[in-house]
Amino acid sequence: MRNKIAKLNLLLWQWLALILFPIGVAVVASYLSAQYFVKDKVKGVGAIYVSNIDTLISHADQISHYALALKDTECKDLYNYMLFQPYFRSALIFDSQRVYCSSKTGDIDVSLGIVSITENLEIPNQFIIGGTPFMPEVPAIVISNWDPISKHGAAVIIEGQYLLDSFVQPNVFPSAVINVALSINGKTIPELPEFKQNEVMTLDSKYHKFSVLLEISPAFFWHFFWIFLAISVPVSITVITGSILFVLYSRVTRHSLVDDIRSGIENQEFFLVYQPIIGTEDGKVQGVEALVRWQHPQMGLVRPDLFIHIAEENQLIVPLTNYIFERALADFANMTVAAGFKIGFNVAPEHFTQDDIEAKFIHLRDSLARIGVKPLIEITERQLLTVDICQRIEGLRQLGILVAIDDFGTGQTTLSLLQTMQLDYLKIDKCFIDTIGHESVTSHVLDTIIELSHKMNYVVVAEGVETQEQADYLTHRQVHFLQGYLFAKPMKLEDLKLWLAAERS
Repeated sequence: MRNKIAKLNLLLWQWLALILFPIGVAVVASYLSAQYFVKDKVKGVGAIYVSNIDTLISHADQISHYALALKDTECKDLYNYMLFQPYFRSALIFDSQRVYCSSKTGDIDVSLGIVSITENLEIPNQFIIGGTPFMPEVPAIVISNWDPISKHGAAVIIEGQYLLDSFVQPNVFPSAVINVALSINGKTIPELPEFKQNEVMTLDSKYHKFSVLLEISPAFFWHFFWIFLAISVPVSITVITGSILFVLYSRVTRHSLVDDIRSGIENQEFFLVYQPIIGTEDGKVQGVEALVRWQHPQMGLVRPDLFIHIAEENQLIVPLTNYIFERALADFANMTVAAGFKIGFNVAPEHFTQDDIEAKFIHLRDSLARIGVKPLIEITERQLLTVDICQRIEGLRQLGILVAIDDFGTGQTTLSLLQTMQLDYLKIDKCFIDTIGHESVTSHVLDTIIELSHKMNYVVVAEGVETQEQADYLTHRQVHFLQGYLFAKPMKLEDLKLWLAAERS
């Protein structure tokens, strides 16, 4: 009994797997997407902090160079200059022994310990201190520069409270970052960051020696994870499940077509159409090529390139070809044709491996001979012609059956094979005929094939002739027969009878 195409008999666990697999893919994809999205947002936040601190340190360098340029008597100018620097706590000028100028108090004479007792101030440096004499509990950043020529240095103190205030995260949900800290040489602002057990991203400055530490918000991650999941689940189910079902559908359909071809042969669903072949010498019809078509009861008319390929792959091409022989015999049983009329049949090389090949072709030859018709076997090139097959073909020629190579130039027939195997006809593929009137590399191949055929005494048939220009070109080069839409399309038996009657009249 014919299988229903596209009927998928899957078990319950298979259906569950079909649904759960794309959901699993969606979960993984959403997790990775949310992770990438969150890290990208955190990098954006961190880039702002890094840029602001870079700007402060660069400004501090400018202040220190201004301070180093002052004379010993111009300490008051440093005071006036720093009045317009809101983010800086103070600026100091010192030598190798003491600090002698402050933007806060003017001239002073204090130890270098007021700046730092651990850092080397006689080299350009930047470091964090826990506080200053006027603000002992509030950390700050010290940017120091040293002039080795004058043996003087300048230290600029950046207000730590400003950084602490800028690090406070907005009270919005979801926020990408929970906590932020600045790190310089192992010390941080704030001194004890309130980091929890969450992932911390580190962004380094490209211009100065500091890093910004950012604690990533888990809530921010999960917020976008669920958004991505809500989007990706239906998309994933649609795409992946649809693709799997399509593949299963195609396989079931393909296997069903194999069964349907068998049933179609038994139920005589296949029928033949015939395309006339015209002689160039007199312009009259000299025969036809029999072409198989399939009227599927559910699918309608099935393309030959689909079912013939499946038949070849599943050892059905031989019974299908035998059916074509019998169908042609029945079609022409009561027809009257001119003497020498030929019917061409496409036969795959696989057919020549059958044990009863001679008996079948003798039956075809004798049955057609009763109505004055000769069979022409057109061997397709989709399979390689082995030595055994070539011997079988030669045996058929000895029985008076004409043999042609079909679609020459597009398959596996080689020149060496043509030199060793005798043939009667050579059919030139349409792809070469289409080059007529167009200057291309392939157009020269057509002339070579025609010339070769004449030298080897083959009768030449050109397929796919569609224009008068092509017909004139081929006739001029003494191609014997022409076949194509210029003369007639493949037609059913009743239409062929009318066409032949019109040709005779």
